[in-house]
Amino acid sequence: MQSLLFSLTTAFLFAGCQESVFQSLKKTDELFVLEGLPHPVRENPSFKKEKKRNDVMQIEDHWFYDAKVKATGNSRDQLMNLLFDESGFHMPDSNSPPKDCGPFHPDYTIMWNSDGGVNYLMVCYTCGEAKLIKEGRSETYEVNVYKMNSLRNLLANFQANRPR
Repeated sequence: MQSLLFSLTTAFLFAGCQESVFQSLKKTDELFVLEGLPHPVRENPSFKKEKKRNDVMQIEDHWFYDAKVKATGNSRDQLMNLLFDESGFHMPDSNSPPKDCGPFHPDYTIMWNSDGGVNYLMVCYTCGEAKLIKEGRSETYEVNVYKMNSLRNLLANFQANRPR
């Protein structure tokens, strides 16, 4: 009985966290996309060169080109649809082996304002994860392959600075 109660409590807490992940999106109409610098380990020479540019900035220890691009029209609608459909995002399993892709490195971040604060969803293609940063807290999610491919295809439209 006690283990059943624990399991139900854990499931309820997980469902509550998952349900509220992107609630702040409902309070905004504007999405912005920032392009990440090359991977600091796998593309180190390129990362070092790009980091010296005058048009880069850091968000939570991650480097981005500072040109935030407003998502408009069909791109904005597709991003909103992808983010509102939380089925492709899930909490990492605590028993999963560590990933060998190096430190989390966002290829892109999607940014929006709500309730007077800035929210970032940082997306890393290499490790298949997304990190939601809001109000100084961050939560990491694994992203399924279908959602990641959709994000990759859509965010490719925002590549402007990163070397190809």
